[in-house]
Amino acid sequence: MDPLLSPESPELDEAHFALLAHYAKHLGRAPKAIRFATNTGERRSRQKGHGMEMLELRAYQASDDLRHIDWRVTARTGQAHTRLYAQENDHQRLLLVDLSNHSYFGTRHTFISTRLIQLAGIIAWRSKQQGDTLSYCLNYGEQEYASNKQSMFPALLHQLQDASRLDNRSAKPNQKSVWSRSLLTSKSHNKNVIILTDKQSWSDEEESSLMQLAKHNAVHWIQVIDSNAYNLPTGQYQMVGQHGIQRVNVSPKTMQQAKAAFFEQNTVMRKKLSAIGIRHQLFDLTESPEKIARYLLSQGALR
Repeated sequence: MDPLLSPESPELDEAHFALLAHYAKHLGRAPKAIRFATNTGERRSRQKGHGMEMLELRAYQASDDLRHIDWRVTARTGQAHTRLYAQENDHQRLLLVDLSNHSYFGTRHTFISTRLIQLAGIIAWRSKQQGDTLSYCLNYGEQEYASNKQSMFPALLHQLQDASRLDNRSAKPNQKSVWSRSLLTSKSHNKNVIILTDKQSWSDEEESSLMQLAKHNAVHWIQVIDSNAYNLPTGQYQMVGQHGIQRVNVSPKTMQQAKAAFFEQNTVMRKKLSAIGIRHQLFDLTESPEKIARYLLSQGALR
């Protein structure tokens, strides 16, 4: 079995997070010229001054700094060309992980919570390896953590490891979403924001916070589902949740009703996110966190 796709336990240990570092390092290269694309709010500019990496080479314009003319290309083409560089803000990232009690569930490979935590680990390692600035907020069980200090990287890995513990599914959940009660989110500007959550609904207050976040940042929303959960054999199942062990009767009819209700709610959520400029992507539990990370790479959320 692939240890990344199907870890031995949904509760991840230090060795597994060390393995995630290897996958993060070998994701490949991100496209250089992905623009900050939201329909409203602030837009991240391509500075003409020196930044961390060159984004593109284009024909010289009257407002360009003469110091950044590429004289070799100019001589070869007979037309003045200017180098444009990425500003440092292009490499600032905010990771938001918000796990409900229901995420500690899965019928194949591992749990939804574990898959999202693996992805968070790859994002954390990739940010460190690339020298990017990573802030984060975590919300799971009864726990909340937030930091914008790079020295907190070991603590972040430890907190993610703790988030994978199965006793979190029986804890009393936090009432508000992770994006609605943190100074890191309310003051975030010109960042790539990655939200990893299984939640599909929120309050009007939380929606207002989401709109503000999307107005000033490029927000990527990643959701993982277990499609096989709607194909369970008929029978009685024991489910562990906040209120202890509960018995659930499963039949083709109840499965069909549950599936229809889920995707109806999911469609409403996707429309809401799209309306405020948030990019939503749905993945199945059968897809590896490495694949999801490569998607984020292709969208410019990682580099």
